[in-house]
This record gives sequence, C-alpha cells and structure tokens, in this order.
Amino acid sequence: MQSVPAGWIVDASIALKWFLPVEREPDGALVRAAIGSLAMRTTALAVHEVGNILIRSSGWTAERIVAALGLLVEICGEPVELVAADHSATVELALAHHLTFCDASYVAIARRTGRSLLSADDDLLTPGFAVALTSALGQPSDT
Repeated sequence: MQSVPAGWIVDASIALKWFLPVEREPDGALVRAAIGSLAMRTTALAVHEVGNILIRSSGWTAERIVAALGLLVEICGEPVELVAADHSATVELALAHHLTFCDASYVAIARRTGRSLLSADDDLLTPGFAVALTSALGQPSDT
C-alpha cells in the first residue's frame, strides 16, 4: 500500500466552503486560495457530508451536485477511506474528547496518513486536533 505524502486532510467544514456563496461563508475567498497552494486530500466521509448538505440545503439540481462532488475529488484526489484499523483510535478519540465518531474519524485518518487536519469546526479546533485555514495559509486570524 502506498503511503499518502505529507499535507492536509480537509474535512467537510472546509470542503463545503468551496461550493457555498463566498459572501455568506466565513473565509470563503480564503478557502478558494488554498486550492493549488496546499497539498490537500479529503475523506470519503467528507464527500458524503458535502453531498448530504448540498442535497438538503443548496436547492441545486442533481447534475450540479454531482459536478460539485466531482470537483471536490478533482481538488483533493480520491478520498481516503476510514479503514478497520482506524476504528479503535476513532472510538477512543470520540469517547475521550466528546467528539462525534465522524469528527474523530477525520483525526484518526489524518494521524494514520501523516497529515494535518484542516477544519473550520470548533469541536476539532479547540482541543488542537485541527488547524484553521488562516493558520495553514499563514494569514492573520480574525480572533
């Protein structure tokens, strides 16, 4: 099995910003600047989460949603899967830090692949499991 080179794992809170209106989305323009600037991969879960939100909230046609998911894969490459070996670490992280299994899976995958987690989710940022977009791009933070 080939290892994933160093870089970033992007969760759904970041990936969605590529598809939501820039003027409504905090850091919407900044997240677009990350494309081509950061070595990013995402997870299968992130693709599912982005798909769910676009289906439920965007008002887009099926074709447009499929195109967005295709663009997500084009930007990040084939999604990284949560494998059976990640289950223990995911459950332990979730229980110890009061995370959802989904959020903990991003952390477990990032650790397994030797990447840092890029997120806008306070549940991952506050305990230090993820890095904010502004930090990843060397931009000053609003906080």
